[in-house]
Parts: sequence; structure tokens; C-alpha cells
Amino acid sequence: MTKLVKEAIKEFKIENQKQEKKQVYHNTRLLLRHYNDLQEHILDAVDNINQMECDIDIHELNEDDLYILSIKQSKVKTLIMLAHIDVSLEKLKQKQIKLGTVEKYRALEMFYFQGKTYEQIQEELHCGLGTPGRWVNQMVNQLSIYLFGIDGLKQMLK
Repeated sequence: MTKLVKEAIKEFKIENQKQEKKQVYHNTRLLLRHYNDLQEHILDAVDNINQMECDIDIHELNEDDLYILSIKQSKVKTLIMLAHIDVSLEKLKQKQIKLGTVEKYRALEMFYFQGKTYEQIQEELHCGLGTPGRWVNQMVNQLSIYLFGIDGLKQMLK
């Protein structure tokens, strides 16, 4: 019975590691997919009473102050995350330039930030049919390490 329990625990750990690796990859893709939306959030968030288009006496605010503070905090968190993504993307780009494989990074940019399909990327970068998808996946994996540090690296190695 003990042997069966140990084997079940081992299988559970392996499955858990696979799920964690998928989660890091998923989170990176999610950030990339919504990068432009996050930038718009920063620009459009009304976090200052002076930005509101209504006549409210600032001294009458109480619960609303909490709401405004929450919006400000969300905006700041988003700014920090976008700055981190931008630095990570720049590191990834510089690495690809150094390696002489900048087209891999360009494929990532074209897919996530320009909304191009793999077929359009293939045409523009003059590469094989499956190549853009492979390049994008490689860049997402490397970007995960830049974004999530040692946690991202540990998950990629499992």
C-alpha cells in the first residue's frame, strides 16, 4: 500500500510541475495579448478628481475616495508591469540581435503587437510555413524567464 501511495504522490508532483510550467507560459502569452489594452488602461483611467467631467465637492467624497484610490493603485500597478514588460522585451530583442536572429523577435512583435497572422509573418519574413509559430513560441519561453525570473526559469526547466 505504501508503494502505491508513493507512486501516486510522485505522479501528482510531476503533473503539478507540468501545470506550473503551462501557467508561466500562459501568463506570458496573456500579458502579450493584452499589452495594448493595458497601455490604453493607463491612458484612459480617470484617477484624478480634476479629470472628472462633473461638479463634485471634493470635501463630500468619502467612500468614493476609496474607489478613486483603487483606480490610482490599479494604474500604478499597470504602469509598473508594463515598464517591466518593456524592459524584458528590450532585453529579448537585444539578445536576438546579438545572436543574429532578430527575425524571431520581429515575429513576436508582428504577432502580438501588430495583430498579424502566422501566414502574414511568413510572407513578410520569407520563412517556412511553421516557422513563425515556432519562433513566437521560442520568444514567449525566453520572455517568460525575463518576466518571471527564477520562477519562470525553474518552470521552463521542469
